[in-house]
Amino acid sequence: MAKKIHHLHDKFVKASFSDPDRAISFFERFLPDKLLDEIDIKSLKVTQESYIQDDLTEHFSDIVFEVTAKDDESVDLVLLFEHKSSPDKYVLIQVGHYIFSHYFKCISEKKPLKLILPLIYYQGKKQWREPDLASLFPKLSNTLSDFIPIIKHVFIALKSLSNDSIENIRNGMMAAAVMAQRSAFDPIKLAADFQRIFTLFSESKDRGNFLEQLFVYVLNVSDIQQAEINKAFDSIPTNIKDNIMTTYSRIQIEEQLKGEQIGIQKGEQIGIQKRQKEIILSLHEDQISLAQIAKYTNLTVAEVENILQQNGKL
Repeated sequence: MAKKIHHLHDKFVKASFSDPDRAISFFERFLPDKLLDEIDIKSLKVTQESYIQDDLTEHFSDIVFEVTAKDDESVDLVLLFEHKSSPDKYVLIQVGHYIFSHYFKCISEKKPLKLILPLIYYQGKKQWREPDLASLFPKLSNTLSDFIPIIKHVFIALKSLSNDSIENIRNGMMAAAVMAQRSAFDPIKLAADFQRIFTLFSESKDRGNFLEQLFVYVLNVSDIQQAEINKAFDSIPTNIKDNIMTTYSRIQIEEQLKGEQIGIQKGEQIGIQKRQKEIILSLHEDQISLAQIAKYTNLTVAEVENILQQNGKL
């Protein structure tokens, strides 16, 4: 279950940042001003090039953006998404591994090196102070500490973002997505933010299927009760209410059909087991050996003996 939830978070974060304008609106709001002064954030584009070697795919979402520096030199802006519900003290080692693996890849492919700007995007509920490598070596002297690498990065903990800062994201779809991600590890807060999330979303145009992705994400990572959903529907703006309700109805139908299919599969399995038992009992009555019965039924001798014992034949 934990792995499934992690996949839901990762998939939705990727979807949220896959649109350049949504991504730009987030960076405009939360990147440090001194960094925004150096890069042309409007030039940002999502690149499909893989910057990560195979041994890193378990740790990184592989979302890469390229922007142009204001002196026209190309700069890679790399987003590293950390979706664990608890802090990871080794995250900067993973970032360093990422950076130098990419540089080695550039060297082997005879490509020019580009500056990488890591962004650690922390979505967990627990408090996490900005990581640094020095904290991993607490007993070193000042002289030896000088040899600890310094990995510059931008650290954004969603838990620390206020409602106002999120609501002021220029793109309403991104504002709604970030608010949903911020509250995803806190079911009570997510239920409280349910109405706010879709009110933000209603302010956007050209929403495409992102509304459905957002709604499915919220339903899957929360424990929102039916009464709370109905209450929220009453206050959600009418320009998206119909779409949300249609999506919700379809999800309910799909879940019902899935349940029915599982029931059918269980019924079929029970039927197979019943028929299998009848065959074993019949063959046993005909004094067929246990080894032969096992061969006919694709069971082990021990399984055949167990069925016969359950039915009082041994």
